[in-house]
Amino acid sequence: MGDRWCPHNCLGMGERSQGHLVDKASEALQRAGYRVEYVEMPWSRAILEVESGNFDGLVGASPDESPALIFPRQPLAIARHSFYTLPSFNWLFEGLHSLETITLGVVQSYSYGRLHDDYIRFHERDPRRLAILKGNRVLPRLVRMLTMKRVDAIIEEEAVLEYYLKTTVNPVTLRFAGLGYTEELYVAFSPAIRDAHVLAEALSVYAESQVSALPTEQ
Repeated sequence: MGDRWCPHNCLGMGERSQGHLVDKASEALQRAGYRVEYVEMPWSRAILEVESGNFDGLVGASPDESPALIFPRQPLAIARHSFYTLPSFNWLFEGLHSLETITLGVVQSYSYGRLHDDYIRFHERDPRRLAILKGNRVLPRLVRMLTMKRVDAIIEEEAVLEYYLKTTVNPVTLRFAGLGYTEELYVAFSPAIRDAHVLAEALSVYAESQVSALPTEQ
């Protein structure tokens, strides 16, 4: 399970795809004899539901935000968490000190690499620094806050924002304001379920086979 984070995990992308993370995990686990059903819900709730064992796995997880889960040895993708502003705003991310002059829009419980630990948790009660949204399908609301100038910048994974802008009606033009953090993305499993380590191993074997199948440079 996870929240809606197209194109990584996403119901309704097509008959044969639920996002590339879900597709890869489904292929790996089906090879191991498991059936996969993907469910979407808000991220904060998804983390709690998987940690408690009500659901088996969390899609798009990272060890920083969900350290209690059982992780495979290899990630399924790499996220690029970057900052965006309106074209008329010339601010750039140049380290944590540069965030002191803006109001940033973020999603509750996202790690953004290490931005949560490095910055968000210290200022989460300061509305001059942060606007924290929760729920499912939050990205359209973040973009709307930005266009209404209720925040100065947002941080979002590059592929996710690109997909949203390509598929939304009447897309807005945003300005790239710097790469913040990169982050390994996993499908990780609840320590409360019996097969957690078996499931993680199935994904490890799959991910390692994909790496070994890549052509080597001559």
